[in-house]
Amino acid sequence: MAIDFMVMPMSRYISGDFVSPTMRLAWEQGLPYKLIGPDGVRELPLGLPFGGEDAPVRRQRIIETVLDDLRAASHKIAAQLWDERSEVEPCFHRVDVASYHALVEYYAAHPGGSFLGIRTGPKMSHCTASLFLPCDFREPVDMTSPFERTAAATSRALAELSHAKYPAEARSAAETLSAALEDSRKLRLPLIVDW
Repeated sequence: MAIDFMVMPMSRYISGDFVSPTMRLAWEQGLPYKLIGPDGVRELPLGLPFGGEDAPVRRQRIIETVLDDLRAASHKIAAQLWDERSEVEPCFHRVDVASYHALVEYYAAHPGGSFLGIRTGPKMSHCTASLFLPCDFREPVDMTSPFERTAAATSRALAELSHAKYPAEARSAAETLSAALEDSRKLRLPLIVDW
């Protein structure tokens, strides 16, 4: 199993309007890129997006729906939306699965700060989320649409990573997540954990 951190508009991810580094690598080596799914094996020819040839058109059709869903998810998110129409090249970061598991386990056990036994941080760590948004909000948000994920604030997750004393086996994942979060912050686009 592979886990990737993907920085791109949500509409681009949902529609499959992207080409991943693994796809490019296969094509550069003269190999076909094949997907195995419930409908069998599907081969993607050179340059074809992950979602197929109609992915760019599908993306354009769903952008407004994605934005409506985001506006309905939380007023904190709605007030800080990013450019879902962005054509900026997506960023991809492959993370070590065992290290990422260790990192998530650490943050699940250490959700937030406290002072004199009084909780000062969020009830849930931003670093345990599977969707990071380029806006700021104190507590992670459970979203049901445009897809079911716990959403965290990119800036808060970066702050948690910079102050934590996570275990050594989580170091690789912490560095990869930090780099991906920096891309999310710089591009002002969501970071999606894809597994």
